[in-house]
Amino acid sequence: MADVQVPKQQKCIAILWPSFLVAIVATGLFFSAFDPDDLYPFGEQTEISRLGVYSIGFLSFWLVSAVSGIGTLYFAMTNCMRNLPESRDQ
Repeated sequence: MADVQVPKQQKCIAILWPSFLVAIVATGLFFSAFDPDDLYPFGEQTEISRLGVYSIGFLSFWLVSAVSGIGTLYFAMTNCMRNLPESRDQ
């Protein structure tokens, strides 16, 4: 049986696209509950605009969900490779 390989581009798309959609939903839910002006550390004002806080939040949610997707893909691929028969030659 030929060695089954998934192209790297397909792996990237399989991770980044769903994590992008999850980040959209997570950002919407998070910032519906919390105002960016209330998120300053220790009550100190920073030079980050509201749009900057939204962007940092979105990218953070995207990163967290992408890392989760990478873990899922890793464990799925290693499990599939482990379950492949070594040889079908008789």
